Amino acid sequence: MRVGRPSGTRGEELPSPLATFVRDDGGYTTVAVAVALLVSLSLVFSLATLEWASSRSADVQAVADASALAGSNVVAAYSTVAQVVDACVLSMGLLGSVICASALVIAAIPPLQAMSTGVFAAGRKVLDARRGFARSASEGLSRLEAALPALVMANSASCVSANSKGDVRYVGLAVPFPQKSESDFSGLDDGLDAEEMEEDARRLAEASARKQAAHERAEAAKERAWRADNVDDPYCLRSRAERLAGLSGGQNPSYPEPSSWRFDFARLRSANYYLTRWSAEGETGSNADELQRSCARKAFFRYAYERTSEAHCDESEEGCSIDLPELPHTTAGVRETTLYTDVVWPCTIEDGVRTLHCSLDCPGARGPYAGLASLADIDAGSAAVCPDCRMDAVAMGNVADASTNISNGYEHYWRIVVEASREYQAARDEEAQAEREMQEIAEHADGAFERAMKLLSVGRPGLCPPGAYGCVAVVSRPDLTPVPAGISHFSSEGELPRGVAVSAATLAPDEGTDGHNVLSSVFEGVARSDGGLVLDLVGGITGIWGRLLVSYGSSYESVSGVTDDVLDGIGGVFGERVASWLRKKISATVTSAGFEPADMRLRKPVLVNSQQVLDRAGLERVGKVRELVQALPMEPRELLGRCAQMVSDELGDKTFTVAELPVPGMEGTTIPLTIDLATILGALT
Repeated sequence: MRVGRPSGTRGEELPSPLATFVRDDGGYTTVAVAVALLVSLSLVFSLATLEWASSRSADVQAVADASALAGSNVVAAYSTVAQVVDACVLSMGLLGSVICASALVIAAIPPLQAMSTGVFAAGRKVLDARRGFARSASEGLSRLEAALPALVMANSASCVSANSKGDVRYVGLAVPFPQKSESDFSGLDDGLDAEEMEEDARRLAEASARKQAAHERAEAAKERAWRADNVDDPYCLRSRAERLAGLSGGQNPSYPEPSSWRFDFARLRSANYYLTRWSAEGETGSNADELQRSCARKAFFRYAYERTSEAHCDESEEGCSIDLPELPHTTAGVRETTLYTDVVWPCTIEDGVRTLHCSLDCPGARGPYAGLASLADIDAGSAAVCPDCRMDAVAMGNVADASTNISNGYEHYWRIVVEASREYQAARDEEAQAEREMQEIAEHADGAFERAMKLLSVGRPGLCPPGAYGCVAVVSRPDLTPVPAGISHFSSEGELPRGVAVSAATLAPDEGTDGHNVLSSVFEGVARSDGGLVLDLVGGITGIWGRLLVSYGSSYESVSGVTDDVLDGIGGVFGERVASWLRKKISATVTSAGFEPADMRLRKPVLVNSQQVLDRAGLERVGKVRELVQALPMEPRELLGRCAQMVSDELGDKTFTVAELPVPGMEGTTIPLTIDLATILGALT
């Protein structure tokens, strides 16, 4: 390229400004290439510096997010511990109450009532252990919640410190909100006590024992009467009726077992016997004495038939009413019956005196007929005793005297039946009275059990530990960070400025988790004991507790199912109305208690807007964040040491035991619920 003068005259040529970069032939000069390289390098390193600065500036936010999640992780761990404690307290309360309830049912079963004391003692031990555990656990959780802010800050500060690498240093921590515990642990120590049920069980067992004793007396009396009616020793009513009256078949059946026999069967046999004897007696005799004995027997048989026919023997589960007649066999006995007052004996006038005879066939009945009289008329003086037949109350008393007092007489065995029936009646009355008392006590006991269920079914402890709303993390990069030497030569700014980031996290249920696994691990390795508090009637206490504990998340179904299984395992309830009634009421009470299933999903921390956490805590965002930033120390070690000291002051240096869990059914065996502090403290020191 050439440049000339405008004059039109040929003059001196001047160089072009572009000649430095472009040759005459159109190519690029060395200077152009060098400048192009410098510009390219400057752009590359400038972009690299920008990218490095941008990434490092964003890192502070990532660290803040991690710090917030680390703080909430501590709260999540605490929530799991608290839920395990609550599950243990609730399951032990349910277990103790169910065992005590089973003792009440056992006390209402007379053959088993003596065992109720031991069973109730087992339930009482569970409730006592539960009370001690609940109180210690409440204290332990309270202490743990007091230390929770320090643990949150310690864990989050440790996370922040772990992210400090090389020349990039971070300082910060997460603060839980609320900062102080607002939990209510009153639900753990609910005052559940078995004293009321224990007193009811004692009274129920006493009434049941009286019923059992009365029942045994009744059964013994019944067996004695059955033997007198059916078993020859040396004779019985059946064999005497067959021999003396010729009765057989349906009129004189045999009953081989006392369980199939009733007092009414002896009454019917006797009515048939005396009717036959009455009908067969002919009122005859070769002399006055024989005639008198025949007439007296006929009157006796008639009387006995009427009395046995009119008698009643009502026996049922509701009670019994037995009124078997005692047949007279003495003069005094005759005078107490209608045999003495019935006007059935003929009279004649003998020597001007009205005389009573056994029959008009009496040889002494020679005078005119003078109507009928009773044996009482003789004692009253309105009739005289015939000197031939001598029919009077004494003669009537002699009819059954021998047959009542010797072992081959029908009336001998009838007297045994009558005496046994009265003992049976008295025993059954006492048994019924004892059962009425049992019913009253059972109704009161059911009320006591229902009150226990209400205590257990109330809302579980209201957990609101520090961090329940969430954790807000504030992380600072307090130092100016120099740009790496390799990329700083082409940058006018040689340092990364300081930075601050805010983040927040809260707990949310993890749908993919099941906290039952945590409870299963608590119970894992606890074997059913071969000794100790093991109930043959209701199975191993440890095993039952394990079912209740592991099923904590579905309490309604588990408690009902376990209760029914325990009560079903008692057995012997059939036929015992009070026990059956109490069993049904206890089962219904448990069902109606309405134990709400616990949410057993584990909690996991999730990031949220910090404003949400602060709003719930009633704080203004800008001011609180500024306060937190200003409170951050410049030296990370100082912050870590302070957090470590706070944890140590609250909980100790190595491990912290929330409570010692006593294992039901394994007396003296406990499971420590401990938290290992060494990991956190080790990371801070």
